[in-house]
Amino acid sequence: MSEYHVASFIVRCHARHLPEVTAQIQQIPGTEVHGQDAKGRVIVTIEGANHGAIADQTEQVRLIPNVVDVAAVYHEYAPAT
Repeated sequence: MSEYHVASFIVRCHARHLPEVTAQIQQIPGTEVHGQDAKGRVIVTIEGANHGAIADQTEQVRLIPNVVDVAAVYHEYAPAT
């Protein structure tokens, strides 16, 4: 069965690294930056075909230099139509 997954996260980094971190997040396929603030918080969604894809993409975000934390906010999945 084919599925569609979407998850949202708050990514934290030091504010001085915000431009580099957001640029690197946006280069990961399936990710999108929806907002950020001056304190270094970034709102990100990740879309994928299954739970493993979401986990892999989340780990790619976590491994970006200067990322301090990646906190899951929401995860939903549904059969693909």
